Amino acid sequence: MTETIHVIAPSELDQGLREEIRRVAQATRARRMLVSRVMIALCTVAILITAVPLVMLLFQLIQRGLPQLNWAFFTTLPSTPSLLAPNVTGGVSNGIIGTLVLTAYASIMAIPVGVLVGVYLAESDSKFAAALRVISQTMAGAPSILMGLFAFSFILQALHVGFSAIAGSFALAVLMLPVIIISTEIAVVNVPNTLREAGLALGAKPHKVSLRIVLPSAVTGIVTGSILAISRAIGETAPVLLVIGGGYLNSWQPLNPVSALPLMIYSNAKSEWPSQRAQVWGIALVLVAFVFILSLTARIWASRKQQVRS
Repeated sequence: MTETIHVIAPSELDQGLREEIRRVAQATRARRMLVSRVMIALCTVAILITAVPLVMLLFQLIQRGLPQLNWAFFTTLPSTPSLLAPNVTGGVSNGIIGTLVLTAYASIMAIPVGVLVGVYLAESDSKFAAALRVISQTMAGAPSILMGLFAFSFILQALHVGFSAIAGSFALAVLMLPVIIISTEIAVVNVPNTLREAGLALGAKPHKVSLRIVLPSAVTGIVTGSILAISRAIGETAPVLLVIGGGYLNSWQPLNPVSALPLMIYSNAKSEWPSQRAQVWGIALVLVAFVFILSLTARIWASRKQQVRS
């Protein structure tokens, strides 16, 4: 007797698999749609819970801060109110200049070091690189007041420099370093390996490939991370509270005491004069505007670079 063996063709197997998938999908469609709608509703509620306090804060900030802004607010030095002139508070030009000075000096110190360390972490698998990565990630989550204490003990006490812009810039630079290092490492790691292999195939040395091929390809992420680090540092009060001295004059000198907008907010909020407490809202509005402009610039620049690449 001859036994007939039926061989299942691949097309028949695929058809049966598709039918099984279709049957399971139809059976679970109602449950999946319900879960999807519940998740969308939860996400919407979470967005509203986050957005409502933010919108209320921005509304109050604009409502109470905008009347404080005028030409004298930006161009004159602060003054102390008196019984004869209780509403005379002066401007915040020293705070604006001090903030720009601190940010500029901190960027000069932090960005080159952070970029070089980030490139090293992305290109090296050594134990030293792993230890540096752990240290930078730990520093990124450390309280900012620790940076101020470190600058106070190192710059003021160990080096005997005194209250100055350079001490505050050092504290902000230490605060910016982890953000720049991590963003640079991520940007360099995301560069395609084909670019590295092409450079090495042409006979270039590894460090030349890193500096002349990989680094320019990752410049978008590096610049974006640097601007975000500056945006974070520009609004910090704790790192500069102990070391800048709160100077009342406009000064660009690194060894002179300076003021800063966050420090002025802290000082005016404790004042017994209502006019100085009201001025806090104007200072906060200017500070938020600085951070917003920097963050928006970083995102616009990164998106345009991405469009050019694509």
